[in-house]
Amino acid sequence: MSIISVVYLPEGIVIAADSRLTGKKEYKDKDENNIIERFPLSDNAQKVVLLNKCKVGVASFGVAYIDGKTIADYIRLFEINDLDENDNPESVADKLSKHGSEFPGTTFYVCGYSEDVPYVYTVTSTTKKRSNIDSNGNIIFNVSWGGETEALVKLINADPVMQRNENLMPLKDGIDFAEFMVDATIKYQRFSDGIKTCGGDIDVLVMTKDKAFWHRNKLYKQ
Repeated sequence: MSIISVVYLPEGIVIAADSRLTGKKEYKDKDENNIIERFPLSDNAQKVVLLNKCKVGVASFGVAYIDGKTIADYIRLFEINDLDENDNPESVADKLSKHGSEFPGTTFYVCGYSEDVPYVYTVTSTTKKRSNIDSNGNIIFNVSWGGETEALVKLINADPVMQRNENLMPLKDGIDFAEFMVDATIKYQRFSDGIKTCGGDIDVLVMTKDKAFWHRNKLYKQ
């Protein structure tokens, strides 16, 4: 599994993710009971991708292989075959959702800007939802997270709810907050009695109205 955090603020959008790839083995014991064992496969999975053609960020959690391809390779081929330089976050989310039958069990965040307007989409095999608008279509600033959510639900949403003000939060604080949410989940699992499904380096992608860049990336040593 994974932990993905998305922080969307007036100054920019931040996506952070862990790097652990978890496998599972299914078998029957001597009494013919079905047994499922989960175990870490790698700490180098790429769960956040920056699309070069249109500077849109895509992150994923859930099933890590689609049609025999890693998520990163699946998105690479999606960009090659489906996208061009005129695409924006909305069109990327639309095009990705049309492939929904290919990725049951996987959820994508699609984030970026179009004409200075921020977009944060959540795309599953059956749904596409814009997360950064309210019921009246007004842009809102908030945080989202997905994957192994137990730690963050307890930390941020438990009573009393963590008080935050994303409307006034500077971008640097948003970067630190996105990274904190992933790191807190990793550390929570470290001291929990269970399978450590989140871990490895934390990748952090930042998008503003003017540019997109990696704040941290294990592949580029940033």
